[in-house]
Amino acid sequence: MLKNFITMALRTMRRQWGYTLLNMLGLTIGIGSTLLISLFLLQELSYDQYHERKDRIYRVSSAIAEPDNAFRWASTQFPLGPWLEGQYPEVEAMSRFVSSDNVQLQYEDHTFIEEDIYLCDSAVFDMFSFEFLAGDPSQALTAPNSIVLSETLADKYFGSAAEALGKVMKRGQNGEDEVKVTGVYRDMPTESHIIANAMYSILEMDEEQSGGWGSFYLFTYVMLTEGSDGAAFAAKLPEVIEGHVAPIFERFGITVDYELMGITELHLHSTFEGEPTPKGNPEYIFIFSIVAVFMLLIACINYMNLATARSSKRAKEVGIRKVMGSLKGQLVGQFMSESVILAILAAGLSIAFVYAAVPMVNNLLVTPIRAGAIWRPELLLLLAGMILAVGVLSGIYPAFFLASFKPVSILKGKFIHTKGGSMVRKGLVVFQFVISLGLLVCTGIVYDQLQYVQEKELGFTMDPILRFSTGDADSRGKWMVLREELLSHPYITHAATSSSSPGQGYSKNLLNVQTEEGPMDQKGVDMYFIDFDFMETMDMKLVEGRNLDSQLSTDSSLAVLVNEAFVKRMSWTEPIGKKVQQMNRDSMPMLSVVGVIRDFHQNSLYNPIEPLMLFSRSQNGQALVRIDRDHVKESLAHVESSWNKLFPNMPFEYEFLDEEFAAQYESDEKQGYIFTLFSILTVIIACLGLLGLASFSAEQRTKEIGVRKVIGASVGSLLVLLTKEFFLLVCLSMIFAFPLAWWAMDNWLESFAYRTDFQVLTFIGALVITLMVTLLATGYHALKAARANPIEALKYE
Repeated sequence: MLKNFITMALRTMRRQWGYTLLNMLGLTIGIGSTLLISLFLLQELSYDQYHERKDRIYRVSSAIAEPDNAFRWASTQFPLGPWLEGQYPEVEAMSRFVSSDNVQLQYEDHTFIEEDIYLCDSAVFDMFSFEFLAGDPSQALTAPNSIVLSETLADKYFGSAAEALGKVMKRGQNGEDEVKVTGVYRDMPTESHIIANAMYSILEMDEEQSGGWGSFYLFTYVMLTEGSDGAAFAAKLPEVIEGHVAPIFERFGITVDYELMGITELHLHSTFEGEPTPKGNPEYIFIFSIVAVFMLLIACINYMNLATARSSKRAKEVGIRKVMGSLKGQLVGQFMSESVILAILAAGLSIAFVYAAVPMVNNLLVTPIRAGAIWRPELLLLLAGMILAVGVLSGIYPAFFLASFKPVSILKGKFIHTKGGSMVRKGLVVFQFVISLGLLVCTGIVYDQLQYVQEKELGFTMDPILRFSTGDADSRGKWMVLREELLSHPYITHAATSSSSPGQGYSKNLLNVQTEEGPMDQKGVDMYFIDFDFMETMDMKLVEGRNLDSQLSTDSSLAVLVNEAFVKRMSWTEPIGKKVQQMNRDSMPMLSVVGVIRDFHQNSLYNPIEPLMLFSRSQNGQALVRIDRDHVKESLAHVESSWNKLFPNMPFEYEFLDEEFAAQYESDEKQGYIFTLFSILTVIIACLGLLGLASFSAEQRTKEIGVRKVIGASVGSLLVLLTKEFFLLVCLSMIFAFPLAWWAMDNWLESFAYRTDFQVLTFIGALVITLMVTLLATGYHALKAARANPIEALKYE
């Protein structure tokens, strides 16, 4: 019986090859797109899953609240980890990660500036599953001045992991420190919430450097003993706050809490600032899961519509089979086998579709996916489930519909399409276009928002500004010499230094700040340092007071600038002249506010503008150089030449401020591209169904069209007649699609502190695109039927 089902199914598909091709193409795109989305989702859900002890490893983070402000930091203090390990028996091990970016490493003639270098405790390799290629992980970081390299860095400096072991490298701009390579580990998987290119021993830091319990700047991880409960341990953390942290901050009205989070949850569910790598977005997991389901549904609907629409072609087959003794169950089995076989063939083609599409999709992803992951058991199980679901879901209605025909009526030639069947098809078409049109609207709104954040006034002129590190204290001392050399070039207009700049973070310190009423009050203040040329270089504007002035000796140490948000926070009516002083430093002089800066966006438009204070300092960690936008190449060459003249042993590495600032939206931008891709594919699948239905409609109305042409109907009127039904269905879908898209995107835009308004043209544009594609999908068959010779249609009448 099964063999007969398969044989008949293959014969039917070969005989109706055009109809089969349309269904095959739709199902292939639907299943293939679902597999692509599943690869992305599987990757997002697999972060840090490779660690053998993942269920026992937690990170401690900080939640800090001031009387008028609150923030959440991924970082904690230096003494926390050792204290937890020493005081709580359920803490089997701990390790801290202290970021140390822009580290210059040198071996012989190989000198590079490296990023993502961390100081770590020796237990890091006992806790995390980093695969060692050379060295002993249990001893690798037990001594000061020891460094463990990733495989990439080992190859970069030494050619191989084996050659790297035991070598001594120089660290620092002048090679003042020597570190010994004690191990090499395989590069961390990209599915890691923290990625280190190298780790060296935290023993190089001492208590004096650490900042104690008052400074939050490193990541603290603990590994609990087997059987220990994370929630029970988290309940003990307030004891640490009470004993060590509250005595420092409580008197200032500041409360600190520790929060425990498993490492496998960090990528998608962390709400903390200062994460070491870009966070994932759980909303995207939900959105793309829904898109995958919709794409499969649309492909199934196409099959159902085409199968039921072409039922007249198979009516006689059903009648004869029933007369010959076929039972309804056998007929259902025959038609179901056709849909399942079609799904199997489409699934095979979808694998080829995935391999072909992955390189293109990877250009749109922050973390690339691997096509080979399609052979993982989870995805193979999903593929088998999709074959079964698509085969059954798309075939069940046509199978029962066709099997229900009455043989007497069919063989008498009285078979007609029921009104109910036509209404079902129309309802399914509307459902398809509600999804397709809704996705197009959502895509348009995503691009409206991305355009908005790129064009919004940021409070400074960003392009083109070159940013690079000024190095250590010795090289910073030569900044004025370098600045003079840079400004000698006609296409370099301004140069300044600062400890931060837009697109980067800043420090927070406790300061005494004068209130509107006069007394001093303790405040946690976001701040960084700038020199006298910073404001002009960044083209920032003052709304009150004056800029820092190099001609005034007091401005080098006693003047500060604040932004409008800081004035608002303090409720100052007269901000100029207000005093600021470091906490617990009565011997330190009072600083005065000399100017108020127009609010500017230090961070992305996800975040509101924070109150900010800028302190004066002549030597800072990064340089900002404004160059002429029409002569970037010549200007850049001069900057590099000037740098090499002063610092011949230091590699020159730079970035453009606009590119770094835009990187904050990279994830959203690339998700937008992916969303666009799948929106287009969804429309294509829906229109494949329309193509088949338009062909069937034209075929069914051949005689009607012939009669109309004989009595004088024009080609244009016939074209309208054959396509208007589909246009009306698309317009009907608009009634449901637009409100749903509005609701969904209004929720998405809430994640931005600054958002675009909905544009009417976005909705109209999506509708016009859908109508044009509908015309292309239905117009060919309609035009062909309208231009046909009516004699051919009526010669047998």
